[in-house]
Amino acid sequence: MNGGVEPVSVNWHIWPWCNYRCRFCFAHFKGICTPLSMNQAVKIPEILRKAGTEKLTLAGGEPTLCSHLREVLQASKEAGLTTMIISNGTRLNKTYLSTIADLVDWIALSVDSASEQVEKALGRGDGNHVALVREVAKRIHEFGIRFKVNTVVTSMNWGEDMRSFVAELKPRRWKVFQMLPIKGENDDSFADLATMNGQFEAFVARHECLNPVKEDNRAMTDSYLMMDPLGRFFQNTGGSYGFGPSILEVGVQDAIQRAGWDRRKFLVRGGHYQWRPGGKVIADDKEIFGVLRERGREIGC
Repeated sequence: MNGGVEPVSVNWHIWPWCNYRCRFCFAHFKGICTPLSMNQAVKIPEILRKAGTEKLTLAGGEPTLCSHLREVLQASKEAGLTTMIISNGTRLNKTYLSTIADLVDWIALSVDSASEQVEKALGRGDGNHVALVREVAKRIHEFGIRFKVNTVVTSMNWGEDMRSFVAELKPRRWKVFQMLPIKGENDDSFADLATMNGQFEAFVARHECLNPVKEDNRAMTDSYLMMDPLGRFFQNTGGSYGFGPSILEVGVQDAIQRAGWDRRKFLVRGGHYQWRPGGKVIADDKEIFGVLRERGREIGC
């Protein structure tokens, strides 16, 4: 790439809709009625790769609801990108996984508690999400896909001990997020779900032996290069989202400059980890590629 800032890792919220109703969700994209068509979407990976992107994470909404997800993954692999999906797991049955297993390097499952009651109260499913995650995690391992877990810490789960549950799932990487308030997205639930007075830090400390990658509100703000279903970079600016133009219209560098991105914060939070075998790691951070011990209980968890 000639000049500009390399967008080494991009999170593309490819699909605006979801089959869950998580109360803390910050990605509803209520104003988007029509996402990019398949013909438009498959152009995105090559555009990003030419600009310096190495890893493309496909999120939502729920990305597996996108009818052309496989085609985008195919285009991503042809462009030479490391690929990741962030999913609630509801559509990741054996048949579906068999159609994408050769195209996806990582799958991240979102799970916030080992309690079905807590997950249901949070809006994460109807009371069977924990059982689903257990089943899908085993399936992901069977297909040889690298596995990651994402957990959002709220007032409803900050006191929980998830060590045994997470160790059972055996992810290569466990990210623990503090609930992030965004105006127009989840502010109606923030008063009830926000963590207070060191609760997030207490959750992280309780699980330190599993080496979670922790991200509080400060670490998350401006450190992700996020792209919406229309191909527009966006950032959390002053507690609400600000969107730039589509990269299909102005190119990657112009779109980044208009939307903003703090590359330093991206590196400080360990955003550039070893996402492919033998891959280059930038930044000296002990949390980079926080591989969980095979069994947490064996080391006193």
